[in-house]
Amino acid sequence: MQPLDRPTPLSGWIDRVGLRLLILALSVGWFYLLWARAWPALAAGIGLAGLWMLAIRLGERRTLAAREKSLRQRIGGQLAVDSLILQSAASAAANAATWLSGLMPLSEFEQVEDGVIARSDERRVYIQCILKHASSRAGRDDVLAAVRAARKYAIDVCVVCATCPFAAEAVLYAEDIQPRTRLLGREGLMQISGVAAPATDEQLQELGRRRRNRRFDPSLWKARLLQSGKRKRYGIYGMGMLAMLIVTRHWAYIVPSTVCIGLFYLSGRQKAKAFEL
Repeated sequence: MQPLDRPTPLSGWIDRVGLRLLILALSVGWFYLLWARAWPALAAGIGLAGLWMLAIRLGERRTLAAREKSLRQRIGGQLAVDSLILQSAASAAANAATWLSGLMPLSEFEQVEDGVIARSDERRVYIQCILKHASSRAGRDDVLAAVRAARKYAIDVCVVCATCPFAAEAVLYAEDIQPRTRLLGREGLMQISGVAAPATDEQLQELGRRRRNRRFDPSLWKARLLQSGKRKRYGIYGMGMLAMLIVTRHWAYIVPSTVCIGLFYLSGRQKAKAFEL
């Protein structure tokens, strides 16, 4: 859906009023067809329409509460998973084990190097967390390192969590390796952590404050506009517009050409300043 297609508050209010008027008209019309009397049909129709409107209002409240709960869990899970990146491997594994305990029966937690050993029924479970940025992917070597660490403790099941998605080769490799290995990527980790620690009102307010400040931060826009990686592109566009000006002799190309060449020059100065001491 495009932004212009989203309903405005006024259009949403008109839709709600129109729906209630339609329910009232149908209710009154139904009783009028049954009794063929206007005033009794009007009274009964108003009562029936009131019940329908009450049911709609309760349904809207439940839907809103469910959406709010889902949103809090999503945001809380994302904040919790992102916080793992700056923690040690042992601390991240302990947090992941705590979140997993709400999903499966885990007990007798034991902290080991870079992981946690727990017991699920009669099986020993080793839990390790791979700490990488969300834009990265956990590969086969990451899974192999976790399984190699699990084998030292005579583990029955190895659970490898990650703060980033798993590569396809890692998923295929985990299906055939021993001991039995289960992968829990970023999305799954966000789900279980969001259930355990949904976002609070303070976290939502702080997140909204950060986004507002980031949106209107001139230094951030300047840094994006004058990235050194865009310098070559600015130069090509500027020279291309200048060539079009020479070939077609249309002075309309002078404006984009000047802007691109100016950005080419400024991005070069920005790169040079970054290395000054």
